[in-house]
Amino acid sequence: MTGERVLYGVAASPGIGFGHALVYKEKPMGSLEREVADPKLELERYHNAVETFCRVTRIKADRVSEMAGKDQGDIIRCQIAMIQDPYMSGQVEGRIAMGQSAEAALSASCDLFIDIFTAAEDELTRQRAADVRDLRGSMLRLLLGLPEVDFSALQPGTVLLAEELSPSAVSVLNSANVAGIVLGKGGPTSHSAILARALEIPAVLGVEGRVLDTSTGETVIVDGNRGCAVFSPSPEMRTVYENRQKDFQQLRASLRVFVGQETRTGEGERIQLEANAGSVMDANRAAGYGCDGIGLLRTEFLYLDRTSQPGEEEQFHAYRQILAAMRGKRVTIRTLDVGGDKNLPYLGQIKEDNPFLGCRGIRFSLREEDMFRLHLRAMLRASAYGKAQLLLPMVSDVEEVRQARAILEEEKDSLRRRNIPFDEDLPLGVMVETVSACLMADAFAKVADFFSVGTNDLTQYVLGVDRGNARVAQLYSYFHPAVLRMIRHVLHSGQETGTQVSICGEAAADTALTPLLLSFGLKRFSVAPVALLPVRKAISLWTREEAQAVTQEAMSMETEEEVRQFLLQHEKK
Repeated sequence: MTGERVLYGVAASPGIGFGHALVYKEKPMGSLEREVADPKLELERYHNAVETFCRVTRIKADRVSEMAGKDQGDIIRCQIAMIQDPYMSGQVEGRIAMGQSAEAALSASCDLFIDIFTAAEDELTRQRAADVRDLRGSMLRLLLGLPEVDFSALQPGTVLLAEELSPSAVSVLNSANVAGIVLGKGGPTSHSAILARALEIPAVLGVEGRVLDTSTGETVIVDGNRGCAVFSPSPEMRTVYENRQKDFQQLRASLRVFVGQETRTGEGERIQLEANAGSVMDANRAAGYGCDGIGLLRTEFLYLDRTSQPGEEEQFHAYRQILAAMRGKRVTIRTLDVGGDKNLPYLGQIKEDNPFLGCRGIRFSLREEDMFRLHLRAMLRASAYGKAQLLLPMVSDVEEVRQARAILEEEKDSLRRRNIPFDEDLPLGVMVETVSACLMADAFAKVADFFSVGTNDLTQYVLGVDRGNARVAQLYSYFHPAVLRMIRHVLHSGQETGTQVSICGEAAADTALTPLLLSFGLKRFSVAPVALLPVRKAISLWTREEAQAVTQEAMSMETEEEVRQFLLQHEKK
């Protein structure tokens, strides 16, 4: 195909890359069904393939660990745990015993997991299906004697295009040779996207249109900042992107000076800048930027990539590992927040017509009390190894906090009787993300030790807009005056009651909102690791007086459009 064209997708890894297209198309493996004369020999073939797979995967994982860090290596290494999972191996071995070939048995068992993950409502769980497909592909190639796909020696300036790339394929890419990645499938939470970011390769995923129609050798510009790819760009477009690339490189250079620095306003007031984390890898990355702690640890990461809930020991060790990574800085551990757009089938959740208004967050935990108690015990035990505090999600009634605290105290008593150490003064806070929690902030201050404003859910509940519904997506905005008034109300309530307030939603990371949040009195931000340096820089550019002047005018406006345009015009970069 010729002529300039642009395909849009999701910005999965920042940066701008110029190069020439290499189109990769997965080759079909043919029929996996065949007659099996001896199931015992077939089972031996399968076990030999598993042994080889584990050995090769460890080598890949060690290589990634050396290049991008241990946590990135663990993305590949987790496939070893998957193939050795008793439930999966039992499924495969059972099918082989019934006369299926090793290839067919493995494929059918993997399909079971893929179907479970793909049917999930939340994006994080759906993305895990790609990891199982990766495992299946590698195992099938071993069983069929086919060569492994190898992208380790691509030519410099290669832009790799494919419908989907497995994490193991991305893990061998050389960032010196790969200018960018453009995929038809995937999203920013996929393991392929995480690895691309770690390797600093610009990537656009989930591209609309037929990405595989591109001709090999065609010139491509990958814009991982805006989430698009330009094919056969005109000289004018090339010039535009050369300037953007230069600006991006300058911006990165300007942010590097903020690594490890304290976060202070223009007049020197100290602000706490913490990180949101959804994995041990996120926590380590945030620590590298010099964050003041973890303001939101999403415990859901422990519940993904599996068919049963994690045990107490597994949870305890994960929380302890993250506390260790913070080296004495505070970690806010949010209790399990499932429901809404996060559905894990093995927890026995019932499909609801309005899941965002249903049994989610603290409602689910109080209903599933045994699970909740195990969850709390693991957190309590970990609290002995660092500075931790607990956070309850989706709270809408004071009684929910009282019930949760009563259960927490009972679990403390249980640990005391067994002489197991924990932090006796472990704080318990609430997510302020419902309208009732906002309006009753003074009452919640009597039962909670701190507040954390979750602006993502708060915005949809204040505006009555499903944030996952594309038909009303244009109405979902935290620039809306009603949302801003709610945030201001909670911060003022915190000041009046002496309750510490942080903001952990996307609004905290939007540097256009920085002057308003500072003027409202926010002293504790929590943002994604990638946003730490831009927010630290933005805070440093504002004095309290300047922020109040902008806020006074913005809060007198009546529409989302007016507020957003005004704040974007006054944004400091």
